[in-house]
Amino acid sequence: MLPVYPHELPTEAVDLNRFYAGLSNTTKHVMGGVYTIQGVRDVIAAAEEIAGGPDALRKRPIISMITCVMSPLKMDETYTELLMEVASQGIPLVCPTEPLCGATAPVTLAGNLTLLNVETLSGLILAQLIRPRTPVLYGSVGSIVDMRTMAYLTGAVEMGLLNAGAAQLAQYYGIPMYATAGMSDSKFPDVQAGYEKAMTAIMVALAGANYIHDAAGLLEFAMTVSYEQYVIDNEILGMVKRALKGIEVNEETLALDVIERVGPAGNFLAEEHTVQHMRNEFFFPTLSDRSRREIWEKNGAKDAYQRAREMAIAILHEHRPVEIPDEVKQRIKSVFKQIIDNQHN
Repeated sequence: MLPVYPHELPTEAVDLNRFYAGLSNTTKHVMGGVYTIQGVRDVIAAAEEIAGGPDALRKRPIISMITCVMSPLKMDETYTELLMEVASQGIPLVCPTEPLCGATAPVTLAGNLTLLNVETLSGLILAQLIRPRTPVLYGSVGSIVDMRTMAYLTGAVEMGLLNAGAAQLAQYYGIPMYATAGMSDSKFPDVQAGYEKAMTAIMVALAGANYIHDAAGLLEFAMTVSYEQYVIDNEILGMVKRALKGIEVNEETLALDVIERVGPAGNFLAEEHTVQHMRNEFFFPTLSDRSRREIWEKNGAKDAYQRAREMAIAILHEHRPVEIPDEVKQRIKSVFKQIIDNQHN
């Protein structure tokens, strides 16, 4: 997910530069919002070069795009035209809606979900009318407002409930789900950020959302991105994924023969069964400190934020992404002069 908007660039250069920055710095699929029709076309053309051609991009898409429906019940001209352009080109998309309880949706969670369901299905249906079998996700960014200030909230437990409910609606229709969770209204990677992010992420994941966006790095109503928070969220989401894996029950994992062999008052540390399963049965954190207090103090008595900051700095200094081949870069830049190349080299 592309998390930031480059305000320093002219609008017509935003789409291409956002996606090019993402594609230049990761081998993962890149998803982002889009803002102009020409920007959509430029991004797709650049992605075709990187993927190996138009057919290769459609066969294994390395990009997808976000449009939206305006709550309540409005398909505005700009986003609808963007949706139609993306769909007509056969690029995967999501058309989420963001009804806010008490503001742009009924104050009740059930009323919000009713509105959300109608709105996101309208975008999905339009995409299919434009180009049948266009890959589309059922999308939800539903949340609430602070009834004291009318401010949009991202860390509310009700946002988790809404997106968990939306995930179950998507399952009812048999459509892959794009949900929102793992966000926070805190201004800093602190305790509030931790409990808000963990609460909604685990809730929505266990409800069956296929894809949860904005779950890493974002703070302050999605207005701030923190490198340290990315490291912390990586830890939180690792634990969420372990929870999703659940408890595997079969003859091997029940380990009745091992229990019988070890017997009363024995221990399982030296058992081959332990060696075989310990690496895939447990989540091994990279940020959390599980040492004794004296060791923690000897190592500087650093809290999770300090450790995350050190890890983030190390990643920024040491990590080098798998680069786009030079000849592909040159072809893209020869066509699109508006690209600002500030990626790692």
